[in-house]
Amino acid sequence: MSESHWGWWMRLHEPVSMRVGERLRVHFWANVAMLWKPWVLLLSSAVALIPTAALMVALLALDPWRPSGPLDPNAIGTSAAITSMAAVLVVWLGAQHFFFVYAMQRWYAPFVRREIARRGTPMCERCGHRLPPRPPTACPECGIPLQQESNAVSG
Repeated sequence: MSESHWGWWMRLHEPVSMRVGERLRVHFWANVAMLWKPWVLLLSSAVALIPTAALMVALLALDPWRPSGPLDPNAIGTSAAITSMAAVLVVWLGAQHFFFVYAMQRWYAPFVRREIARRGTPMCERCGHRLPPRPPTACPECGIPLQQESNAVSG
């Protein structure tokens, strides 16, 4: 995966084959490490919830169900109101998914990759590329200098 964090789903540990129990332990300790960085929790949660906040603000500001509003079933008909609400829901779900994936890939995945590296499988913290036992100076996939990363893993 390139430096970009967008995609249909997260890439956390695909190059590493782990049993379910081991994945649960990796994610448990990644979550514990993330708890020690409250700004990461706040920032990732804020970014992941942008579509929900935007929808709430729009619904409060526009009040679409008011009499003669754009979603008033009496004014436009019940089926048109349901279709409009379904369209808004689909757009919101799509936006919510992409913002969630971005937040997870940008802020949570490095904790998971760091935990996997701590357990003996070297991998790039940024892109998740599995590295050889003696890692090069930079990740061959994304180019991040790995000396900084190894300090973060060992520290």
